[in-house]
Amino acid sequence: MSKTFRRYSIAILILLLSAGISSGATRYEFLTGLLAARGIDWGSSPEAPYNDAPGFLLRTGYVSDTVNKMDGQVTRREALRWCIESLGMTFEAGLLTDYPTGFKDEKNLTAFERGCLVIASNMNPPIFPKSDFKGGKFAGATTLKLQEVRTILQRLGSASRNFTLDIIRNPVKGLRVHIHREGVPSGIPSWRFYADGIKSKTAAEYFKNSLKSEGYEMSIAGVNGSYSVRSQKLEDYGDIRRLEAIAKARGLTTRVLPSMTNPKTRIVPRFWIMLVIDPSYFRIAPVASHNGPSELRTLTAICSQNSVSAAINAGFFGTQKGGKGFPIGALRVNGRNYSMPYDMRGCMAWNNDDEAMFAVAEGTEEANYWPEMSNVIQAGPMLIDDGRPARYEESFNSGFISARHPRSAVGLNAEGSWVFMVVDGRNGMHSSGATISELTEIMSGQGLLYALNLDGGGSTEIIIDGKIYNIPSDGYERRISYALGAVPY
Repeated sequence: MSKTFRRYSIAILILLLSAGISSGATRYEFLTGLLAARGIDWGSSPEAPYNDAPGFLLRTGYVSDTVNKMDGQVTRREALRWCIESLGMTFEAGLLTDYPTGFKDEKNLTAFERGCLVIASNMNPPIFPKSDFKGGKFAGATTLKLQEVRTILQRLGSASRNFTLDIIRNPVKGLRVHIHREGVPSGIPSWRFYADGIKSKTAAEYFKNSLKSEGYEMSIAGVNGSYSVRSQKLEDYGDIRRLEAIAKARGLTTRVLPSMTNPKTRIVPRFWIMLVIDPSYFRIAPVASHNGPSELRTLTAICSQNSVSAAINAGFFGTQKGGKGFPIGALRVNGRNYSMPYDMRGCMAWNNDDEAMFAVAEGTEEANYWPEMSNVIQAGPMLIDDGRPARYEESFNSGFISARHPRSAVGLNAEGSWVFMVVDGRNGMHSSGATISELTEIMSGQGLLYALNLDGGGSTEIIIDGKIYNIPSDGYERRISYALGAVPY
């Protein structure tokens, strides 16, 4: 079948669906229409020479299901999952599994489907608006008529051009979480598979060779004191499914990371989390391992050793052998100095009298180190100063400032509440990151008066009420020197 005919057959299908015929739609027809609605130019891609649209979706991982009986009628729950996955919101659906859907029969759905329904009914524009369901039931097992399929695909097409998702929740009294997602993946993904938790290099070599006999070329790397086996870029998501099954049968943990670029650079996926911390219920504090900031630990481990309800990675740090490290720039915790300032870089300082300041450190002597403040952290650059974008020269290189990366930041809003912010990045299916200018714009739009950029990249992470609310760009938690925690009174 030629590429021209593929596109033509999709156009015919859309015309058929637009006719509003009352008979049911097959899974094959729905997936074909879904790809057309998403507007992905799959037919011209030399990387994905598949003969049909459903084959493209399943093999590239835009839809993660293994679909049997393509000629069977599509159900509402299948349409729900596939729409949300095709928009690149698998992580968001998993994050929202415990959020109420507002439908009476939500218990009949899987946890992942409940997360998908939260997204599909709350995004703007919605794909499954609550107003469509007069009885308040989603009825996921219902097979779809062509009229409903047409409506769903039209809405999916609108969402593919421009959509936003904003969910606000209060997991703990005094903590307000704002979950935001916009933009869609527009490229064709390939994937890297990782099997982690291998105890020795010998065991990693054995596993690597066993996978080679299955037709997979792998490499070995050390991760967090153990070994991992990593695949080359894989174009067929079916290989990912097979590798996951092999690794899990051996008791190994797995990671899957997309490798893609988004050719439509004006519309990139972006995901951010903003945590607003009520100072009536919480104070913030630098927190680290019990052995101090020289011992690198994951954010989860740091949280477990400190009485915090939420935490975000904090300032820059260096690494040494043996899991050791050191903070870069100013760090003071409860009056104790761990590290001196870095000249002409942004700092945040505060004490227990509800006094705080954001400034650029001038000089590296202790006399310039704000003795009236019991806590000081340094990172940079300053993002917002007195409600306006900061304009300080802090000697960061252009790639750090102007390229899109995962970002972390801390700030104060007009009500005097502390704000933690993370923007995910380096993941073309989920979030492309932000430049420093884009991060400043996001935070300014949330009414912040002061804000400081923190360490980002693979360190970017936020934990709220024991749950990781973002995707670290390495696919696992990086060990860090110290964090900022919300400590309950």
